[in-house]
Amino acid sequence: MEEPEIKLTEDVLDTFISILTTLTGILPRASHRDGIKYFIEKKVSQNHYSVEEYRKMLFTDKELMSEFVNECTVNETYFFREEKQFALLKNKIFPQWRSKQNGKEIKMWSAACSYGEEAYSFAVLSLTCGITPVVTASDINSEVIEHCKSGVFLSTSLRSVDGVSYQKLVMPYQREDRKIAFPEAIKKHITTMQINLAELDSPANAIKLPRNQNIIFIRNVFIYFSLDLRKKILQTIADKCLAEDGYLFVSMSEIAQLDSSIVPKSLEKIADGSVFYFHKRVVNAGGNKNGAGL
Repeated sequence: MEEPEIKLTEDVLDTFISILTTLTGILPRASHRDGIKYFIEKKVSQNHYSVEEYRKMLFTDKELMSEFVNECTVNETYFFREEKQFALLKNKIFPQWRSKQNGKEIKMWSAACSYGEEAYSFAVLSLTCGITPVVTASDINSEVIEHCKSGVFLSTSLRSVDGVSYQKLVMPYQREDRKIAFPEAIKKHITTMQINLAELDSPANAIKLPRNQNIIFIRNVFIYFSLDLRKKILQTIADKCLAEDGYLFVSMSEIAQLDSSIVPKSLEKIADGSVFYFHKRVVNAGGNKNGAGL
């Protein structure tokens, strides 16, 4: 790997991190900072910019800014990640939906979809369970959104441990080159859009915000956000996006970080074995809130 000619100091890197945080709400961890630092060093070295020139250009060149955000976001996922959550969908939530909703479509939102494996996991599992899915896949990164639209995934999107119980659902779509390529019959159930979670409550997002969602997965993103931003995102999701009696899943490693100080009162935390999730209480005609159950 060729070493960049220009090396950033930590103070200069902090100015770029500040730009990223202002735009996206992301507070990078140490290893993430290293990757951002290398990208900037490589970018300015290859294009013969000064560091200050590049920083100023970010505010005047939309394509450069988009590239900067795309390169600085973390995109790591795979099919049926944290499979215990998908087991809960298959064994409990989906059967309840079938019995009570009588063939109605189920709305699901993968709110930080990365390359799209989560959204396609929704689609194939729902269809296998006899439910018609309407899936929204969103991310701030424009490149991964395009990847999601293509419906083609590398074999590395299948992991040898986590998710393995449900891999048989995607294996029919594996080609000779070992890539997973979904047909139009699956892709038609998925709509993609670019959404910045840090600006979820902004007027610009109000028009395209997924609403009345029965199931929302927003996983492995809260670890990068401040407490205030976590609270704002959860409040917007609860008020504007999640349907009454709907379910909100975060990653199993994040659930302990989301306590009553930031979780809206309309959401109750439910434990089902080792799986924790949030349920939006139903408000009946008298204004009373009822417990879980589709």
